[in-house]
Amino acid sequence: MSVDLGVLLRLEFPTCVREGLRKLEEVIKLPTSSQQHGTQQYIMDEFIFCFKDHKIGKPKPLGPVEELAIVQQMAHHIGESVDAASQNTLFITLFHPAANDVRTPHKLRILGSLVSLAVVTHNASVLEATAVWLQQVCCLSSCSGEVCQGLVRDYFLPNPSSPSMPSPLTPLPSIAPLFTANLITAASQLYANLGTGNICVVPPLPLVRTFASWLCTHPHLALVPLTQPLPGISLPMTAVPPILTIVKLCVESPFFLRYHAQTQSPLPSSRRPTLTKITQDMVKVEGKEGWKEDVQEAEELYSKLHLSMLKTLQSVTTVRCRMTQRQVLCPKQVLSMIEAVSERVKQCKSSDQDCLQLSLDRLAQVILVALRTDCLSGSLGDIWKAFRTLPSNRLIRTLLDTHGIR
Repeated sequence: MSVDLGVLLRLEFPTCVREGLRKLEEVIKLPTSSQQHGTQQYIMDEFIFCFKDHKIGKPKPLGPVEELAIVQQMAHHIGESVDAASQNTLFITLFHPAANDVRTPHKLRILGSLVSLAVVTHNASVLEATAVWLQQVCCLSSCSGEVCQGLVRDYFLPNPSSPSMPSPLTPLPSIAPLFTANLITAASQLYANLGTGNICVVPPLPLVRTFASWLCTHPHLALVPLTQPLPGISLPMTAVPPILTIVKLCVESPFFLRYHAQTQSPLPSSRRPTLTKITQDMVKVEGKEGWKEDVQEAEELYSKLHLSMLKTLQSVTTVRCRMTQRQVLCPKQVLSMIEAVSERVKQCKSSDQDCLQLSLDRLAQVILVALRTDCLSGSLGDIWKAFRTLPSNRLIRTLLDTHGIR
């Protein structure tokens, strides 16, 4: 059994992209064989992503106009899909980020443009397929970060001075909840540095404002990755809800907000994230206007986000029977968050005791609730050891005493 590819050779660009997507779906449905992967790659290289000119068999550069045409053809094809399983399988095949593959950067650039178009047109099919892709490559990965940094630039920071959320973003939690939750995880990781042991970078205020609006008005949004199955995915990867990336920003926020209050500098509002190492020294602040309003608003937003995450952890018991995995919080990621707080403590001045205690209170509150709701389990010895290195704090003492840690 085979698929006739002759028609593709007779089609001009960009018509060949749409037909190539149809043929690729046909090939994917065929029984697995040694030739199947080669056929898939041939269709993608020459007729979908158009890495090569099939008429002369040589690589060809694509300009912005050609890339836009490819994105539009993909958006139309996937948008018309009615079978979620086939849609997800096609998406994973198209945008699989193979290591050391020179085609991967080009594919991720196309994917970023495709998702950006889907956000503004509310193309739910593309957004849902992207949500599955984010989960399969891990929302904390550099590939997810590459795709999401373009979205942050295009939609979260178009008008930093405006307190209102850009309209294309407002309905996303209702249109594509899994995409929204995974987007929060991937975009916040650009600043949170979860799992690295490094301190976080100050996120732009419009980004924090948007996340607070989404999470506070949709109480169960952060749990969607744990409760939604992935059609067409035989080996789903471990879901990473946005809980810890948001918590890490909330726990460290007293430190960086104190810095901006002391220096009377406004929070970054239009600085674009990059995947290179970002440090606090790289934050560019223009002028001294509005620093007090920025800090006051940010303090309120982080308080709301912290409360939202505590409520999210408390509500896990109500969805436990629908969860697709047991793990809610990863112990290794929790440990890395404590290590980042330890780094903050080393830089802390004697005059910063109030922000230090607020940070430690938030950290202890999250762990207390997580343990009570069975959201954090497994081997926790390293976590207790890390807690004992932190400065004295009433809630941390309660936490350690409750669990018999000396």
